[in-house]
Amino acid sequence: MLKRSLFVALTAGLAYLVIDQYVLCPTHRFEAPKPFRGERFYNPYADFRPEAWTLANLHAHTASWLGVTNGRGGAEDLYAAYDSMGYGFHAVSDYMHINQYGSDAAGWVPAYEHGYNIPKAHQLVVGARQVTWKDYPFPLTLSNRQDLLDRLSSESGVAVIINHPAMRIGYHATDLKFLTNYDALEVLNAYEIAFRYWDTALSNGHPVSIVGNDDTHNAGDRRSVGRFATLVHAPQRRLDEVVSALREGRTIGVQVPQRADMTFREKANMLQQASPSILSLSVDSGILKVRFSAWVKDLSITGQHAALRHYVDSAMSMDYSLRVEDTYLRLSYMTSDSIRYFLNPVYRSDGKTGNRRKNPGSVVQADGLEE
Repeated sequence: MLKRSLFVALTAGLAYLVIDQYVLCPTHRFEAPKPFRGERFYNPYADFRPEAWTLANLHAHTASWLGVTNGRGGAEDLYAAYDSMGYGFHAVSDYMHINQYGSDAAGWVPAYEHGYNIPKAHQLVVGARQVTWKDYPFPLTLSNRQDLLDRLSSESGVAVIINHPAMRIGYHATDLKFLTNYDALEVLNAYEIAFRYWDTALSNGHPVSIVGNDDTHNAGDRRSVGRFATLVHAPQRRLDEVVSALREGRTIGVQVPQRADMTFREKANMLQQASPSILSLSVDSGILKVRFSAWVKDLSITGQHAALRHYVDSAMSMDYSLRVEDTYLRLSYMTSDSIRYFLNPVYRSDGKTGNRRKNPGSVVQADGLEE
């Protein structure tokens, strides 16, 4: 009798989950995606100060939920590792749990990784004060994914990041043509460098910021920390500045070179001395202008559909004449220490910043375009 009751209960529970996910979930009607358009360009780096960049890692795990989830060590281990490398912000992003360690200290970022579904569609909620427990456990439809992003972004004062989009079947690159209501994409992650996802979103008119995270599950393993990072423009080192930077594109993705013989101390020294070297980025009179404080290498500009628009082997400055077909342009380059930096795009705008970008930032006329 007990076995039968348990069987009935389990069957009823599974049936409810299936119905909830595939029948009761709101059906979203997605507009046909369009590239960025407009006579002006949005520039997220128009008013930044070079000295205001702060190194951050926003995705890292500790032991939680009595060891059920994948994580080792405590929050104090994470703090010690990232403090030693000069990070100004580092979040403990345990699954469905906001770790309060360090909440009374400067640089604390409340965050958690949302998602306990089988496909591993995970999202990072930065600035969260409470956990959203709703999830869809089985393979997700596009409407399932959009419903979760809508729920997560409904909390005020948060930024929502899609984590490791290429892991398992959490997200498909084509999903990024349509999905909205998230602020950033974890492009730099040990699982995959997901530029194909980012350029899909950008090519279809979604202003999504780049994020780089270690996603370490064991800070005691020094090889798993200091691989990727995000530079955040936060002059006052406040949480609200972190959230605003993620929403408005004032971030820079960082990829740190890894060698098999590299010691943790060498890595820490490199990060403590690292600088993106960028002094200014402007879009004026039909010219994209970039200035650096030192020589950089492999300076490239990528545009619509991930097409390489321009490349310079080495330079301290670069001027690029905008073309009519340029809907967005994102830059990447390498400094002399072989650290690679990836900037968010400047993109065409009609004066509205779109997808959760609440402040218009700097939008300038793109006159004098080159045919």
